[in-house]
Amino acid sequence: MSNFFLFRTSNPGYIRHASPELEILSKFHPGLITQQEADAEQQRLIYLLENLKTGYPTYEALAQKLKQCRNEAPCKSLVCPHCRRERMLTLFALWEPMLAADEGYAGVTLFFNHDKQTRLPWQNTEVASEYIHRTKQRVSRVLNRLGYSGPVIGTFSLARYMFDEQEESIFWVPQLCLLLPNDSGLINGLKDHMSRGGGAYIDSRIINIPLTRVRVKNSVRMLSCALDSAWYSVESELNDEQVLVKSAPVLLKGKALAKSLLVLDTLGPGVISFTYGKQPK
Repeated sequence: MSNFFLFRTSNPGYIRHASPELEILSKFHPGLITQQEADAEQQRLIYLLENLKTGYPTYEALAQKLKQCRNEAPCKSLVCPHCRRERMLTLFALWEPMLAADEGYAGVTLFFNHDKQTRLPWQNTEVASEYIHRTKQRVSRVLNRLGYSGPVIGTFSLARYMFDEQEESIFWVPQLCLLLPNDSGLINGLKDHMSRGGGAYIDSRIINIPLTRVRVKNSVRMLSCALDSAWYSVESELNDEQVLVKSAPVLLKGKALAKSLLVLDTLGPGVISFTYGKQPK
């Protein structure tokens, strides 16, 4: 494969990459994460975990897990950039025909604002798993009631909302990004359900809605959003005209990022992934 692909590696004696078929797919779809990008991200995460490992053996264990990921024995961690990339490429190969169809698909994000917390949630992964399982059942029932049979795919994650970086004004909100048919009746039905009982409300200082469309049309980016398990931070503040404005979501950093990596590694893709209906094969 080295005759056809330029790979990046932190270990000259070993190169972590996907199968030849998936590497070819990646080559013809520039929007898909490359092997070089995955390797660079993996080294960044390992560096972060190793610099926090003093007194926290779980950080060191996760860093070692990422280091030991191999083509013949992938670690299959939800936070491993190489394993995530392979999953993304595999699913894109299966979903590409439907994404290219005339009716098309759309990306939407559901915000479970009623379930907000002021402290970092999901650290008790058993409780988190039970919550996500119940929420999966709830969303599936709504899709079924709306008369849709599938397929739908998506991923649960968390978003941290902050107002002027005030500690007492931090809210963690569970969310679910879905890839589903671009059907206005289906999407509006989901929005109506999420809006019940004041579902759009978090706090008067936070701009929020119960459902939003993912504002991308590219099929690669839509699927990437639907498979994104990373946790983000969103800040709100009053501008000079005293109008509330919201920043674009940014990835967590430092210790907050490291904590999210531990939680996601424990939960695994089987817990945070959402599927509905018969999936493409």
